[in-house]
Amino acid sequence: LRIIRIVRFLKQLYLLAYGFVEGTMAVFWVTALASGLLYVCSIVLVRAYGHSNPEIAEDADLFHQKFGTIPKTMFALFELASAPDLDPYRASLDRNPGLVIFMVFFIIFGSCGIN
Repeated sequence: LRIIRIVRFLKQLYLLAYGFVEGTMAVFWVTALASGLLYVCSIVLVRAYGHSNPEIAEDADLFHQKFGTIPKTMFALFELASAPDLDPYRASLDRNPGLVIFMVFFIIFGSCGIN
């Protein structure tokens, strides 16, 4: 009779451990997908704005600081997705409508993915 109780206990423990492993795998795949999205968006921003000519673009310093390399851009995009603060970009957004469209869509979809 006691063996049956132990088997019941182990079954519940097994289900608990199995649920934990499945949850960990889901978090892993969401993280991998979000990282891939950040990487692709970083490539787009670095190619479009990261290497702006300071003589032509008024916002070249900001673009080089935020979008100069892929790791910098990934971090800037992660900051925007987790806590959207567009104050540093406000003047640049007025002069770059393509960046406005990108930022709006990225913040909407990125915030949904992270939160």
